[in-house]
Order: sequence, then C-alpha cells, then structure tokens
Amino acid sequence: MMNGTIGMKIFKKYMTKAIGAIIAALLTVLLYAVITALPIMWLWNYCLVPAIPYFKLISFVQAFGIKILFSMLFHVTQKTETKK
Repeated sequence: MMNGTIGMKIFKKYMTKAIGAIIAALLTVLLYAVITALPIMWLWNYCLVPAIPYFKLISFVQAFGIKILFSMLFHVTQKTETKK
C-alpha cells in the first residue's frame, strides 16, 4: 500500500512539471504571434490603408495569417558547401 502512494506522489510531481512545460510552450507561441503579427497589422492599418483608399483595415488574426503566408512564400534556406 505504501508503494502505491509513493508512486502517486512521483506521478503527480512529473505531471505538474509536464503541464508547466506545456503552458510555457503555449505562452511562448502566443508571445511569438503577438510580436510578429502586431507590426504587420500596424503597418497595414496606419501606412497602407491611408495611402491606397480601396484597402480595408485588417485584424490581428488576418495579420498573423499574412505573416504565415509570407513566411511560406519567401522561405530562406542556407546552402552549406563541403570543401573537397
């Protein structure tokens, strides 16, 4: 009976760490989304819309979508050359 309670304590300890790691990862992704999408949204809404009258304001989600689209379209890869 005592081994079961010790096992449960260890399980709870590691489960708490795992949940903490998942929450930290989600917060990191959220912070990345805010840091990358807000400048796009601000530039679009306050620079492009006044310059071109037919463009409309975009939301945060649309700005993040534009960021993802452009990162897929203009993905930069580095080629490494081996010396012979």
